[in-house]
Amino acid sequence: MTNEDQRTADEQRRNVSRRGLFKRAAAVGLGSLAARGVYEVLDEFDGPTRAEAATVFRRFQEQYLIDQVEGIVDNGVGVAIPPLHNDVFTAKLKSSTNWTTAALKSAKTRVENAIAKVEAPYPSTAAGLTIVVGWGLPYFRTFTPTLWPTYLPKIPNTNPAQYAVLDAIKFPSDPGNVVLEDNHVMFKFRSDSASIVAGAEGALFDDQNSGAYIGDLFDLTSKRIGFLGRGFGSRSIAKTLALAAGVPGADKIPEAAQLMLGFTSTQAQALGPDLIPSFETLRGVTNQYPNGYFTAGCAMHLSHLYLDLDIWYSSFDYAGRVKRMFSPRTPVPSNSNTVTIPNGPAQVSTMAQVKQDAASGLLGHNALLQQAARLSNDQTDNYGRFRRKGTSVPLREDFNTLDDPFAWAPSGVGPTNKPGMHFVAFLPGHHLFHRARLAMDGVMPDGTNFRNPPYSIPDENNGINARMHASHRQNYVIPPRRNRSFPLAELLT
Repeated sequence: MTNEDQRTADEQRRNVSRRGLFKRAAAVGLGSLAARGVYEVLDEFDGPTRAEAATVFRRFQEQYLIDQVEGIVDNGVGVAIPPLHNDVFTAKLKSSTNWTTAALKSAKTRVENAIAKVEAPYPSTAAGLTIVVGWGLPYFRTFTPTLWPTYLPKIPNTNPAQYAVLDAIKFPSDPGNVVLEDNHVMFKFRSDSASIVAGAEGALFDDQNSGAYIGDLFDLTSKRIGFLGRGFGSRSIAKTLALAAGVPGADKIPEAAQLMLGFTSTQAQALGPDLIPSFETLRGVTNQYPNGYFTAGCAMHLSHLYLDLDIWYSSFDYAGRVKRMFSPRTPVPSNSNTVTIPNGPAQVSTMAQVKQDAASGLLGHNALLQQAARLSNDQTDNYGRFRRKGTSVPLREDFNTLDDPFAWAPSGVGPTNKPGMHFVAFLPGHHLFHRARLAMDGVMPDGTNFRNPPYSIPDENNGINARMHASHRQNYVIPPRRNRSFPLAELLT
């Protein structure tokens, strides 16, 4: 790209009008469920260049994986480049349907055939289409009540047996009005192409003549749209959309920031690699190895978070944001435009260092999480792969949004200028997510509680806690692809 081309692209981003943005915003509420609403503005931007797709489309049993994820190097750090578009539909099984065993088995076949039909034209790459189907515990308890106690993943050597799949809980820093949802199912769509996402969603939930329509099986409860700005070489989509929406503090977002809080989220060494999020991969985590029903599946957490951008940027300078996002000991780059800071195994803090941080009155977000979300020792997994101490276990997908809180909901939607994040984590058990999220609040796996004396660290001095607030949370089970449609229904008698 020439300098002139770069200036043209940057000007294109700057010229996204607020009038056009909000005109689009009404589309989801007034039009089809597949409408992009405010996010149609992303179609005006050039997408990332991807490698050519293979002619034979191979899909993993692990639904959470995206094939051939590409990457770049920024500030000497490897960064994965995930799909631009990230949509989530949540739903309950149709309340007016008599869900007999026969009805559940018929629905299982219909949903699998429908998803396979909309996936078929595309590779399972970021440029193509990946769909993740997850099921909440309310589904299992209501529709497979005699089966789930036997088949859902358990933690080995616990008496009484403890499950690796759990209901969502409120955490110490959560507001009192956070909603713990009870959806039966969620469908997650990922692609660089808005038209591919819209086409798949429309075929499944809008167009009754598509040959893949399954909208009559579900009562939809929300549509959530997220985006992950590219940044790095030009003004990021995150900043562009925030500016166009008139979000307070948007002008302070770094030009190249991948996310609105100003740092790169998809560092390769800070994400759970290959199959590590699966129930069966790490030894001793669940009972699914080698041939459990949910082998090649995983646990998933889904939440929506509001972001206080204006306060985040007006309260702390660049050095202060680095220290809160990472740790007070993290070297601050001399260039304040640096958005990618190393966060691999070599940068994992020890608990002794975190306690020293607490004694100084300031804790870093990543330093806390590292105590619970990274491997504490070298180990070899069930597949014979060596896993280095400090390797991340969760595979995160953090996507910004402007919806308050969702793009669509039966009761209507709020403003489309409320900065937020749809947060997704794939990992081998919800107990591991709860442990990590508690650590983010200063409640550590070793029993140390930095919220209490002698430390008494308030959320204001605890990482980024005071600048983000959850509105909704739910945990889901992600079955392997072979069982992604109405899991366990085929075993009902």
